Order: sequence, then C-alpha cells, then structure tokens
Amino acid sequence: MVSSSKLVFDRVAAGRTCRDLWHPQFASCRRYNVHFWRTIMPGSFKLYVPLLVLPPLVKLNDVTARYLLEHTLQYVYISLCTYVQAALSLSAQCALHNLLGRLNYWCVMFWPCLLGVAIGPPLPKPLLRLQAITFFNMSLEAAVRKSTAPAIEYARRSKPLGTLTFMAFSALILACLRSGRVKQFWLVNPNQEAPSNSTQAGSAGCSHAGRCGQHLIDGVLKYGMVGFILEAGRAVLRQWSLLATRPMALFGAEFRAACNLKLGLFLACYVGIFRSVCCLCARRYGRERVVHAAMAGFLAGIPYWLYPTYQIYTLGLTKAIEMGWEYCGTKAADGDDNDDDDGCFTARLLRRAHRLPMLRLVQMFSFGYLGHVYAFYPRVSPVFHQKAMDVCSTDLTLNMKRRIAAWFAEVL
Repeated sequence: MVSSSKLVFDRVAAGRTCRDLWHPQFASCRRYNVHFWRTIMPGSFKLYVPLLVLPPLVKLNDVTARYLLEHTLQYVYISLCTYVQAALSLSAQCALHNLLGRLNYWCVMFWPCLLGVAIGPPLPKPLLRLQAITFFNMSLEAAVRKSTAPAIEYARRSKPLGTLTFMAFSALILACLRSGRVKQFWLVNPNQEAPSNSTQAGSAGCSHAGRCGQHLIDGVLKYGMVGFILEAGRAVLRQWSLLATRPMALFGAEFRAACNLKLGLFLACYVGIFRSVCCLCARRYGRERVVHAAMAGFLAGIPYWLYPTYQIYTLGLTKAIEMGWEYCGTKAADGDDNDDDDGCFTARLLRRAHRLPMLRLVQMFSFGYLGHVYAFYPRVSPVFHQKAMDVCSTDLTLNMKRRIAAWFAEVL
C-alpha cells in the first residue's frame, strides 16, 4: 500500500526542483555543494563532544596519557567520517534529483542518507559498532513510535511490561559478558567467569579487588556522576540559545529544571544492585558464575521503573540482540572448520551468517530510515537524531524539513 505521505508529497512536489527544496538561495547545485562542504565540518566535531568526555570519566582510575591520545584520535576520526557522510548525503540529494529529473519521495533523505554512509570512509570496528548501534537504537525508537499496531501501542504504554522485558534484556547481556565470549560496552562490565581452580582476588570469592563495600560505593558514585554529567550536557544542548545570550543562566532555575537527575539515579541503582547481588552470590557459593551474573542483571533492571525511556529500553534490546548474536557466533566458531561433513546445519548456518557485514548493513539502512522519518514523520523522529541532523548540516536539513511541512500545509 502506498503511504498517504508519499501521495501528498508527489502531489506537492510536482514541478518543483532540488533548488526549491534544498537551496533557494543558491542558483546552482554546484555553488550549494561548495558552500556546505566548506561550512558543515564543525558540527560533526560538536556532535561527538560527549564521546570525547564521557569514556575517560568512566575509566577515571585507569586513564593514561596513551589512552587519552588514542581516544582523542578516535574522536577526531569519527568526527571527520561523520562530516564526510553528512556532506555526501547532502550532495546525493541534488545528484538524484538531476538524475531522475524530479523530486522523488524515497530520494529525499532515505537513499541519499543510505548512500552517504555506504560511500563514506570506513570506520574501525569499535567505532562502526558505536555508530551502527546508535543508528539502530534510534530507528527502532522511531519505528515503535510510528507503529499503530495495538500490541505495540500497549507495550509502549505499559510500564510493568517495559520493566520486566528490560530486566530480561539485562540478564541476557550480563550473562553473555560474564561468559567471556562477548567483549562489548554495557552499563557495567563484569569480570569473566573465573575457572573453578583459580585464585580469586577477594577472600570471599568475589572477582573484584578490595572490599565489597568499597567496590559497591565506587560504582554507585562513579556511574551516578556519569549520569548527572550526561544529563547536564543534554540540558546545555537544549538550553543553548539561552546560555549563549545569558551564560549565568547555567545556575538559574530554568536550567536546573531542564536537568533530569533520574538518569544518574537509574545508573547508580543499576550498578549498585548488580554488584551487591554478585558479591552475595560469591560469598554464598565461593565464586561468581555466569548464572549469578544473569540473576544479578535481571534484578538490576528493576530501576528501569524509575527512568522508563525509549533510549534506555532500545539500548537494552539492541545490546541483547547484538550480544546474543555474537555469543552464538563465537560458540559456533569453536567447532571444527570442516563443517561440511559434521552434519551440524545450525552451526554451519551461523558461521556463514556471521561472515556478512551485519554492522555495515545495519548502519546504512538505519541511517536511511532515520533520514526518511526525519523528513516526513518528524513527530516520531528521536530528538537526539533531529539535533544531530541539524547540527551536522548547520540547519540545512532543518530548513528542508520546514519546506516540506509548508508544502504539506498547502493541501491538507
């Protein structure tokens, strides 16, 4: 079925060109392209400032000069890559219009954004995972908000169901991490399961160094502070225009109202419950096991009730999918390489599926879908993605979105 937005767009875009939609102030596509290739780079560096600041805060006790140098170079590289992706996406808007001779519904944002990521410079796997999962999280959030299916609408409104399913995601994630087969970032990073004959760092069988109380307090304070800093950074972005004119408003009531302390409380409670349960299990059974991490992760998901947001929920869902996928892949890879004769069809299928560039495909199609939602369904587009698009394009995409809305208003 053809969507109503496509029919309306085809109607209002008849006879209009990419100049009408994208660059009315530039007579030619060439001048427009030269302009934005020269001006939009700073936006990408601004977008990734949280990536530059937050990881060193989490690793506060382990930060070295070498780590800071490598981390800064990663920040510079992903910012440059994002700049090129954004510029290629904007260039593709005009290129596809000139190729087709008209404005096409799917060639506004969807295909240009997808092509911008596909043609753009490759990212190292850790940065590719970061970008792909971030895009997928936001596209999943947009799809859930956009859906009118009764089951999804009920799940979206039900806090108990959301909390219970997030607890299940948390249990799966932490069990995969504890097993040692998966090494990825999550809200907490448990140690791998220790062999039964190994010497534990703690006298009670805990895998952490030092006393349990100190270990617990350290995690609660550190992650609570990270949550507070992250929310403060978001508040600065939301109140940027106010702070630019009145810097002292940073200490005013309006800015404090924009800061949500629930993220810090959620992270502190999550880490506190997980570490407490792990220590109790280690004291009871002599050492920590994978099943203990799963139980601790399940209980640690209870604080989601305090902060039930799309961002946290979709992060848990996508991490559970990704880590479960990686766990199955590494487990299947432990079998013999000559799998054509071993009769294990599932293991062979998993090994072949893991040869596909899944992260790259997720990155491309998620970014294309997000661009499509941004342009035609802005009410369901994630706020962070809208800010990212506006910042990285120096409001070129924002002006385009407003023109489409004005065109739609003419006939609706």
